[in-house]
Amino acid sequence: MFTTVAHYTDPIEAHLARGRLVSEGIDAHLGDEHLAMANWEWRLAVGGVKLRVADCDAERARRVLQAIDAGEYALDADSDEARALQAPDRESWSSRLAWLALMLFAIPLPWRRRARDDRAQRRL
Repeated sequence: MFTTVAHYTDPIEAHLARGRLVSEGIDAHLGDEHLAMANWEWRLAVGGVKLRVADCDAERARRVLQAIDAGEYALDADSDEARALQAPDRESWSSRLAWLALMLFAIPLPWRRRARDDRAQRRL
């Protein structure tokens, strides 16, 4: 049998918690996740997304979830892992111009830069 160890109003939070439990070796399943995604206004009425584990793993799963809430798995802002998770800066004047044209005039402009070798091969 399965035991519900947590309820979440946000399905993404539920998936993060489930992922942590799975990485700890605990088989976890989500209940009502699709209902919460499709009918977001019903989330509270059905009790949110339910995180369920086997009865024998329930206590261990609760300890892991308490550790998540306590911040034991959080990354420090100055750590190397946190810096590695930042997205690279890909902004350029052409991407900003394309965004501006799309927002102001509803005209999608291509902003992909092509290499010089690519242009030479296309002419042949």
